[in-house]
Amino acid sequence: MRRAGRALNPLSSSVKTEVKQGSSVLENMYEARVVKIRRETSRAVTIEFELLEGYRLNYKAGQFVTLCFPIGATLFQRCYSFSSAPHENRYAVTVQKVFRGRVSNYVQHDLRVGDRIYIDEPEGDFVLPEPHPEDQRYVMIAAGSGVVPIYSLVKDILGKNPDADIQMVFASRQKEQAIFLKELERLQKDHEGFTLWTHYTRNEMDGHDPFKRLNGEKILTRLADPASAHMYICGPYGLVKKCTEGFQKVGISKSKIRIETFNSPPASSVAKALKPRSITFLPSSLLSKPVRMRQRAVEPLLETARGSRVFIPQRCTMGNCQTCKVKVKSGLVLMDEPNNLSIEDAKAGYVLSCVAYPCEPVVVKVPNR
Repeated sequence: MRRAGRALNPLSSSVKTEVKQGSSVLENMYEARVVKIRRETSRAVTIEFELLEGYRLNYKAGQFVTLCFPIGATLFQRCYSFSSAPHENRYAVTVQKVFRGRVSNYVQHDLRVGDRIYIDEPEGDFVLPEPHPEDQRYVMIAAGSGVVPIYSLVKDILGKNPDADIQMVFASRQKEQAIFLKELERLQKDHEGFTLWTHYTRNEMDGHDPFKRLNGEKILTRLADPASAHMYICGPYGLVKKCTEGFQKVGISKSKIRIETFNSPPASSVAKALKPRSITFLPSSLLSKPVRMRQRAVEPLLETARGSRVFIPQRCTMGNCQTCKVKVKSGLVLMDEPNNLSIEDAKAGYVLSCVAYPCEPVVVKVPNR
């Protein structure tokens, strides 16, 4: 899973980019290779990867990880929750396609086994309590792709204690879009203490039915002794808010409720690694000379061009109009999100100079006046 992307973004492509291992942006990340891609639904795929050079990740069920992929000259970065559990001795995340989501669409249609990606350290506190989590009672509530970290948690608990007491409510638009439904039904069949309820919010005409939406009161009618259980809720903010309010009304302590929403995660460690770089601007005319400039501060390419008296057309300066689009001939950049650069342009090496920050020395081709 994970939700929306961070303030700055990354991805991998069949159009390969030479990534320099000396880049300070990526030098603290793990290089990995995609080893398996499995389609879960028409809108969701699971990506399994392995770390290169013998490295291992220490992660907890319920945590997320940053995946960083180079496409053309641009790094696209997103956070996704682990769908694997630690005892499975593998690393897997599950990605659901987002409307107009460049990265999620790329993962769905263009990512291939063998592609290289970069992985940051696992993060997040949507994890099991200490000590002896296998002996506790649990209520798991998931909606849509919020099932991904919940699935990891359920597998982790049952792996430690096959008889664990877990009640799970899973809401999805349609049965066909319910990620891991077959696997969860299999777990229910194999584990007497695991109970699964499914809830679908689409009506027969494929439209949302507001009366079918879940809230805390509806969920409580299905649960046995919820006050004695640890509550885990993952899904859209609206559902999380309604559930939390409903549970607190009946006296369930805040300390017993853990939540995970689809909000943007904290600022990326990749962005923090940015520093002033050497920029070379190649003119559009063969009669002009290249301009080489060392940045004095971390700033986008457009600002460096202005300070060097290199003309790049611009309008909005916010990544919307694409007027300042330039082609990077060598090097890598990170771009502020959101922006309107297409994946196709990224593969061709274009970036939006007003929101593009170099993460190593770059050479930029300036457009015609």
